[in-house]
Amino acid sequence: MKKKMKAALCPRPGEMVITEVDVPEPKEGEVLVEVRATGLCGSDVDGFLGRHPMIGYPIIMGHECSGVIAAVGKNARGVHKGDAVVVEPFFTCKSCPSCLRGKYNLCKDLRIIGHQIPGSLAEYVLAEARFAHPKPENLSFEEGAIAEPLSGSLHAVKRAGIGVGDFTVIIGCGTIGSFSLQHAKNAGAEVLIADVQDFKLSRARKLGADHVLNVNREDLKAKVDELTGGLGADKVIEAVGLPETLVQTTKLVRRGGTIMLIGWSGNKTDQFDLTSVTLDELTVLGTLGFCWDFPAALNLAGRGKVDLKSIISHKFPLEKTREAIELFQSGKDNAWKIIITYGK
Repeated sequence: MKKKMKAALCPRPGEMVITEVDVPEPKEGEVLVEVRATGLCGSDVDGFLGRHPMIGYPIIMGHECSGVIAAVGKNARGVHKGDAVVVEPFFTCKSCPSCLRGKYNLCKDLRIIGHQIPGSLAEYVLAEARFAHPKPENLSFEEGAIAEPLSGSLHAVKRAGIGVGDFTVIIGCGTIGSFSLQHAKNAGAEVLIADVQDFKLSRARKLGADHVLNVNREDLKAKVDELTGGLGADKVIEAVGLPETLVQTTKLVRRGGTIMLIGWSGNKTDQFDLTSVTLDELTVLGTLGFCWDFPAALNLAGRGKVDLKSIISHKFPLEKTREAIELFQSGKDNAWKIIITYGK
């Protein structure tokens, strides 16, 4: 077993160096995973730019990952060296009220790989053994890596209660938006998805969207009113996290409807129509990651009920992590989901 590993280290905002660091050792209940693929996330961009409130420095980022178990800690049950796994990137205390109620994503001491602890933009990463999920054999490691946003979007769609016949608006067709679209369609909803990039909207059509809309050319509220007879959407999912899209949600939802805020601006305050929330009896929900959703998401992916592969637009080796993050930030070259690979 190697003692040193290659890692993309962010020593401070705006800097990224490829360096060697110690290979971590799994503690009790943990496993060491040899990383095969990492999906870049918007939080990695925010961390690189120094604007993510949960990321300190120096840090090895990356939390969407898959790989092969290289070592097993004491009392790590149900896992074995050599298992191909997808990593759920949480470390929890297991003893706070939220953990004891089974809502471990709300753990009072929740830690996330790539945020508070070293992440997967390295050759090896630690994971809780119970969160090293078997990778379906028919999924590539690249597809397996992005089961993390697939699980997060499933958690949001379930939490919003989206069901058969619900007219659902999704603002944003990034990774989360495109997966939310597929989950909502699997639940039987009619879905309108809006974005500013035509190539994503074209792909959304193939992923099952009933209606697509480029907000640079069409008025979203007018289209929703047209399609719902002026009533508004049953459910609205905000998957962008900009102040202007957050405030738009209350204008799109019907009276008594539900708004699910997946995106967040990072601001302590944003403009929001609380009068409509009160007088229209709106339900406004937030979401943090996932909770018991990875097995279901992987089951869906393994059975071909969701498409992960089609949103993967670029692949970069670990050594070019900075270039990958900069491309993701720029949005150029039809960048969508970028995967970091490890030469295995």
